[in-house]
Amino acid sequence: MRKLLNKLALSLAAVAFVVIPLTHSVHAEQQFGTAEIYYNEACSGCNVYLKDKLVPFLEEQGISVTLHDYVNVRSSRRDMNDIQNSLGIPYELQSHIMTFLAGGKLTIGGHVPLDIVADALNADELPENLVIFQDQMLEMGIDPEKVEYTVWQPEFAAKSYPLAASLNSYLDDWRGNRLPKQAWQQRSILPLVLVTGLLDGINPCAIAVLIFFIAFLFTLQSGLGKIFRYGIVYIAVIYLTYLAIGFGLLKAIIISGEPHLMAKIGAWLVIALGVVQLINHYQVKFPFKLQIPKFSQGTLKYWLTKSTMPAVIVGAFFVGLCTFPCSGGIYVAIIGLLAANNTFWQGLGYLLVYNVMFVAPLIVLLALAANKFTLGKVAQWQSEADKGLKFWSGLTMIALGIIILIWFV
Repeated sequence: MRKLLNKLALSLAAVAFVVIPLTHSVHAEQQFGTAEIYYNEACSGCNVYLKDKLVPFLEEQGISVTLHDYVNVRSSRRDMNDIQNSLGIPYELQSHIMTFLAGGKLTIGGHVPLDIVADALNADELPENLVIFQDQMLEMGIDPEKVEYTVWQPEFAAKSYPLAASLNSYLDDWRGNRLPKQAWQQRSILPLVLVTGLLDGINPCAIAVLIFFIAFLFTLQSGLGKIFRYGIVYIAVIYLTYLAIGFGLLKAIIISGEPHLMAKIGAWLVIALGVVQLINHYQVKFPFKLQIPKFSQGTLKYWLTKSTMPAVIVGAFFVGLCTFPCSGGIYVAIIGLLAANNTFWQGLGYLLVYNVMFVAPLIVLLALAANKFTLGKVAQWQSEADKGLKFWSGLTMIALGIIILIWFV
C-alpha cells in the first residue's frame, strides 16, 4: 500500500511538473498574445538582453514577438513615440528598449530581469497599462544590488523596488489599495504654469515696448481701430514667437532624455536671475541686467515706428526673441518640469496655456489703450515702479526656483 501511495505521489508530482509551466504559458499567451519590441540595433548590450534573453523567454510563453529597429527604420521611432504618448508613459520611464505586450496592456521598459517579467505574465490580474522600467544594462557587469526597478500605472504614482523584490510586492499594494494616487505634483502643475507664465509676462522688456508702440500710434493720431488692430497683431506675433522658442526647448529636452536635469538647471538659473534682479535693485550700476540687449533696442524702435503692418510683425518678432534673455530661466525650468511629468501632448497643452498667461499683461495694456490718459498713467507707473518690480520679481524668482527644486524634481 505504501509503495502504491509513493508511486501515486510521484506520478502527481510529474504531472504537476509538466502541467503547471504549461498552464503558465497558456495563461501568458491568452493574456498577452503579442509583443511589439522597439530597440536600437547598434546597441550591443541591448542585443544581449533582447535576443539572448527576452525574446526567447517571451516565445517560450507562446507570445508572438515582432522587432522594430527604430534607428535604421525612422518610421519605427515615430510609431514608438505614438504608442508611448497614447499610453501616457512619463518621459523618465521611456527606455532605449520598449516592449509593448497586447498593445500596451503591459509595457517592459529597458533591461527588466526575466523573473520580474515572469511575475507580470503569470499574475492573475494586473493594473491596466502597467509599466515596469529598469534601464541599467546589467549584462555589462553592473552590480544588481545597487539597482532598482520602477513600476508605474496611470492612476498611481511610480514606485521603486530592489531587483531582488518580486513584482508581487507591488501587486499586493495595488490589491490592498495601498498605492498613492498620482503624485500631488500633477495637480499642482496647472497652477504653477499659470503663475509662472504671468510672472514671465510681467516683463519690463515687452511691456515697455508695447507702451512705446501704442503711445507712438497716439502721436500719429491713429484711430482706435488701427491701434487695436496693430496691437493684436503685435501680441499674436510675440505669442507665436515665444511659443516657438518653448516648443524648440521642449523637443530638445525630450531628445536629451534628461528632463529632470533640465528642470534642475532651469530652477538654478531662475534662482541666479532672481539674485541678479535683487542686485540690480540695490546696485543700479551693476553691469549685468535682465533687459532687452542694448544693441537690439534701436532695431526694435526702427521697425515699430514705421507704423506699417509688416513692420509691426517684424518688430514684434524681434521683441519675442529679445525678451527671452530677460526671464528665460523661468521658461527653461517650467518646460523641463513639463517634459519630466507629462506626455508630449500634455506638455504642449500646458505650453499653450503658459504663453497665454505670458501675453495676458500685454492684452490688458492694449485694452487700456482706449484711454490715452490711463495709458499715460500706466507708463508713468511702470517707470516709477521699475525698481520695486525688480525687488519683488527677484524674490519671487528665487522662491520659484527653490519650490521647483524641493517639490517637483
